[in-house]
Amino acid sequence: MTFAERIRPYLLPLLVLIVTWVVIASITPTFRGQASIFSVLQGFPLVGLVALGLAVTIVAGELDLSVGSMAALAAVIAVQTSSLGLIGCLTLATVVGIALGAVQGTIIGKLGINSLVFTIGTLILLRGFTHILSNSAPIMIENFEITDPLLERYGIFSLSSIIAIILFVLTGLFLTYTRWGREIFAIGGARNEAIAAGVPRVRPFTISFAISAGCASLAGALAAARGGSAAPQNYEDLLLSGCAAALLGGISLYGGRGTVINVALGVAILSVVASGLSARGSEASLVQLVTGALLFAIIALEFIGGRKVWRESVIGRALTRQPAAR
Repeated sequence: MTFAERIRPYLLPLLVLIVTWVVIASITPTFRGQASIFSVLQGFPLVGLVALGLAVTIVAGELDLSVGSMAALAAVIAVQTSSLGLIGCLTLATVVGIALGAVQGTIIGKLGINSLVFTIGTLILLRGFTHILSNSAPIMIENFEITDPLLERYGIFSLSSIIAIILFVLTGLFLTYTRWGREIFAIGGARNEAIAAGVPRVRPFTISFAISAGCASLAGALAAARGGSAAPQNYEDLLLSGCAAALLGGISLYGGRGTVINVALGVAILSVVASGLSARGSEASLVQLVTGALLFAIIALEFIGGRKVWRESVIGRALTRQPAAR
């Protein structure tokens, strides 16, 4: 594969990111320099991690709708177990999420249940359990000193953004270079053919939903630890933000296509819009409007490009099938 073929899936979201950043920086004087890069990277620990996990399930040909509830549950667990220290509460909340996600994926894979239907149920179930666990009231971390490392700034990075970037890299390596990662692509791109070729039906779902739940849980736990509190009604809109970021980056809803780089570009686009317009004092509705417009633009361009490639391939096959002139 040539270099041009390798970078082709990233050209459109990269172009959208550059244009969006230039436009917003030109109309927002405060959105420039290191401060702007720092604010964009701060979108990765929450929306970025959720988008990363969602993208894995989308690549597998499914979708995890329970990420918002999973993040809220993990946030409550992290705050309630803050006596274990920062590493302890984050680890416990993430492990619980991974276990719940693995159970979801296993049930979906074994029973052949539609993931949209099943995860709507777990979305409601987990949200209800979160309300029970927190007595339907916000809870606070008693010892705020454990959150101090998350408030430190290291140039353009924070500890939260560093953790998110490391997880992006590890997930990318896992999907690209391991057999289990390639099984996720295979089961999402051509399910019947992959199963006929010997790819296990259950394992890719178990792994992909475990990754999704783990990422969402870590995102919720990090946000709660950094803010020092958690509430059972938090992160209700997180699913939409995560899906928007994944789609903006070029993750295919048809499954089997997309990489971690696509997710990172989508998260960066969404974060530029949110951070830049917030720096201007714009309302959240304007952020949603611009995000929706960008999403429609990318979908339209990909549709036009896809139709062009399809038309060229059909014409090419027709020409090759014509009998040679005598």
